[in-house]
Amino acid sequence: MIAKLCDAKDLPDAGKMKSFAGRNGLQICVTEIEGKLVAFDNHCPHQGAPLSAGHLDGCMVVCPYHAWRFDVTNGKSENIADPDLETYEIRRYDDEVFVRLPNSV
Repeated sequence: MIAKLCDAKDLPDAGKMKSFAGRNGLQICVTEIEGKLVAFDNHCPHQGAPLSAGHLDGCMVVCPYHAWRFDVTNGKSENIADPDLETYEIRRYDDEVFVRLPNSV
């Protein structure tokens, strides 16, 4: 399912992250990496920490609770044994931003 996430004016500045409310309680975090928008689940798969309260280190988001690190471009955890982060396809069309949500949402 494709849904409007926000207006382009509401996007975070480059190098910053911002969380948006999706459907059914889903929180989607958005940032810009090397000029490209990326979207990922705002909850760390470890203990549910809000990743938007963490920080970016290049393309890695660092969890504010236990410093787990995930590549926001593909969701891969820095530690292969840890669960990956859910990522979402995101596109900007003129002044609106849309995201592809999982069918379960």
